Amino acid sequence: MTERPHPAWPRRLRAEREARGWSKRETARRLFRAAGITNGRVDSLARQVGGWEDGDHFPRDWAAAYATVFEVDLDDLFGSALDGQDADVDRQRRHLLSCLSALGVEGAVRMEPLEPIREALVSVLPGDPHARIVQDWEEIAFEHGHAFLTTAPSLLLPDLAADLVALQDVMQRARDDEQRRRLCGPAGKLSALVAMTVATLGQPRQARDWWRAARHTADASGDRDLRVWVRGYEAMNALYNGRPLAAVLRLADDAIAIAGGASGAAVLEAMASRAQTLALLGHAEDAEKTIAAMHMRFEGLPGASPDERLSTSAWPKTALQHTTAFTFTHCGPAARAERAQADALALYPPGMRRQRAQIALLQAVTQVRRGDIDTAVDIAGRAVSSLDPGQRTTTIRRGARMVLDAVPEVELSRPAVRDYRAALALPSASGAGAKE
Repeated sequence: MTERPHPAWPRRLRAEREARGWSKRETARRLFRAAGITNGRVDSLARQVGGWEDGDHFPRDWAAAYATVFEVDLDDLFGSALDGQDADVDRQRRHLLSCLSALGVEGAVRMEPLEPIREALVSVLPGDPHARIVQDWEEIAFEHGHAFLTTAPSLLLPDLAADLVALQDVMQRARDDEQRRRLCGPAGKLSALVAMTVATLGQPRQARDWWRAARHTADASGDRDLRVWVRGYEAMNALYNGRPLAAVLRLADDAIAIAGGASGAAVLEAMASRAQTLALLGHAEDAEKTIAAMHMRFEGLPGASPDERLSTSAWPKTALQHTTAFTFTHCGPAARAERAQADALALYPPGMRRQRAQIALLQAVTQVRRGDIDTAVDIAGRAVSSLDPGQRTTTIRRGARMVLDAVPEVELSRPAVRDYRAALALPSASGAGAKE
C-alpha cells in the first residue's frame, strides 16, 4: 500500500511563520486581527496553528486570514488544496440536503438561499455574534426536547434532522476549537433526541448508532451533566427496546459512575433506569433503595414543569412518580402500586397523552395481578386506542405487550384476552415497558 504524498501547504505555513520569527501564539493573534476578531482565544487558535502546520486538517475558515498576515496570494499559499476543500464541502452539503429531501424536508433546498441573508444580519448586530451562536443552539435543542414529549415521532424526525444538518455546518465554520467544543453540547442533545425518535419508530439498529454518536459528541463537549444525561436516557431507551436487562443495568451504572458525587438532575434518568431494571429482575429490595435515593435527591432540586422532562438541568415530579409507579407495579404490593399510579396520573397534564397511556397500561398490569383480567385488558385496550396511530410508539406497544405477558397462561384463551391481542396485533413474546 503506497502512502499518500504530503501536501506542500503545511510546510509552507510553517516556513512563512518561522521566516518572520513569529511564535504560534503570535501567529494566532495576527490571524484574529486579520479576521476582525477582538476577543478570540489565542491559546486555542495557537494549537490549531500547530495542527495546520502538521497537516492534520485544512484551515478552510482561516485561509484568507493567512494570506493577509503573510502578505501573499491565496492561491500561491495553498495552491489546488483550496479548490479541493471547497469541492469536498459542496459535495457533503449536496449529500446532506438530498438526505433531508428523502426525509420529507422539501423546503431544505428552496430555503437555503435565505441563510446567508440571516447570517449577514446577525453579523452586523452589536456585540460578538459568535457568543450568541451556542446560546441559540442550546435553545433549539431545548425546544426539540419539549416537542419529543407530545409530537408524533414521524413528524418530529425531519425537523430534528434539518437542524442537525444546519448545526453541523455551523460547527464546521466555528471560529476555533473552543467554540466547536461548546457547540458539541447542543449537538449531543440533538443526537440523543434523534436516537430516541428513531427508537420509538421501531428502528433499533439506527437508534444504536445514534446513541453512539450522541455519547461521542457529549464526551467531546466536556460537559459532565450532558455525558451522564445521554447515557441515562440510552439506558432507558435500551430497556424499552427489549435489550438484555444486564446490558441496561451496565449502561445505567456507567452513567451513575460518571456523575460521581455530583448533585443535580442529570443522573436521575440513569437512576430511574436502574430502579426499573432491578424491578424487572425481581430485585425488589435494591429497586426500592434506588427509588428512596431518587426521592432524596429530588427534594434538593428546583421545581420543574412536566414539559421539562428532557432537560439536563431539571427533572419534573411527573418523571419521579412515573418511575415509582413502574417500579412498584413490578415488585411491590398491589395497593402500593395503585397509589403510585394514581399519583403519577394526577400529575400528568391532559396534553401528555402518551405518558398518561403508559400509566394506564401499568394500572392494567396491576389488575391482572389482582386477578381481574377482563378489566385489565379493557383498560389497556382503551389506553392504546385513545392514541392516534402516529403516537403508538415502541414504548406504548411494549407496554401493551407487558399487560399480555402478565396474564397467566391458563387465561390466555379467555375471549377478552383474545380480542385484546387481535385488536392490537400483539405477539405473545415478553417485553419490558418503560417511560418516555
